[in-house]
Amino acid sequence: MSESDVPIMCTLAPSSMVERLTEFEAAFADGPLRVEREPLRLRLSFAAGEEREAVLRDLFAQEQQCCAFLTFAFQRTAEGLTVDITAPDGAAPALDGMQALAERAVPPEAIARGWAG
Repeated sequence: MSESDVPIMCTLAPSSMVERLTEFEAAFADGPLRVEREPLRLRLSFAAGEEREAVLRDLFAQEQQCCAFLTFAFQRTAEGLTVDITAPDGAAPALDGMQALAERAVPPEAIARGWAG
């Protein structure tokens, strides 16, 4: 199935959504270093040693399973881990939710840096 054929829908059972959101809140508790947003891309940069990186990669892999329309790309950096989440046209609200969760754990100056480019 091509990317354009993937339906824009989450297949996670409604009974599991609260648990997944709680997992994201826990993973983001130490806060991303930066949150950067474009209309159809969200970039989250984390200070992450091997253990935290493994937790983050696993969580985003789980999210990929239920939200196949999203694309996740990882890059190891000097600071830690950068995750690029890309959505197709019409799926920006999925990124809005992820951005809101991330920004709740980020200091305001980090958000401002991300918006400024």
